[in-house]
Amino acid sequence: MITVSLTKVSSNAKTGPIPTTVTSRNSCPTTCPFYDKGCYAKYGPAKIHWDHVTNGTRGSDWDALCQTISKLSRGQLWRHNVAGDLPHNNGQIDQPMLAKLADANKGRKGWTYSHHKLTPENLTALADAKAKGFTVNLSTESVSYADALMSQHNLPAVAVVPSDQTERIYHTESGRKVVTCPATIFEDITCATCGICQQADRDFIVAFPAHGTAKKTVNQIVGG
Repeated sequence: MITVSLTKVSSNAKTGPIPTTVTSRNSCPTTCPFYDKGCYAKYGPAKIHWDHVTNGTRGSDWDALCQTISKLSRGQLWRHNVAGDLPHNNGQIDQPMLAKLADANKGRKGWTYSHHKLTPENLTALADAKAKGFTVNLSTESVSYADALMSQHNLPAVAVVPSDQTERIYHTESGRKVVTCPATIFEDITCATCGICQQADRDFIVAFPAHGTAKKTVNQIVGG
């Protein structure tokens, strides 16, 4: 069973005071390169909260989440999954569940990220969510791969990059612009004041330099 915890006003320094969610670990695909090691949510306070959501001592079911999202103020920016991924069945995204969330988000500005494999079925589910106004960013480990995916599937993508790649704006070999997450560079910018990851039709990649407790492990995974 999927369990989701929603915080209506986050105290997270990076997201700022917007609604955020955490989904139980069984939403994460085992194919994610950070599944066994490197996931930032497996350390510190984030891990403690994620553990509670995963074992069901915190949070609610999917229907309750969707009801709450549908009652957020029109135009509200919110981030789904500070930890966790999209509900799935053996790696196939549960399209009805994602569609229900996308419907609840109508009139709001929700976004998230996903490491699920890009099978034809999963791509269809993600494209449908985008069409309904809910943004799911394809998570990758290189800007070149993110570039290729955006060109091939017309879906937004992000990339985890080595910790020393902190240039504010640069370009892939094909010329596509890469913007380093402003919240990782400027102390006065948060998701609440930025919102670029929610822009589903953007033509640039958002890059996230490896950081935190698992930075060295992440650097090894992304080639830094």
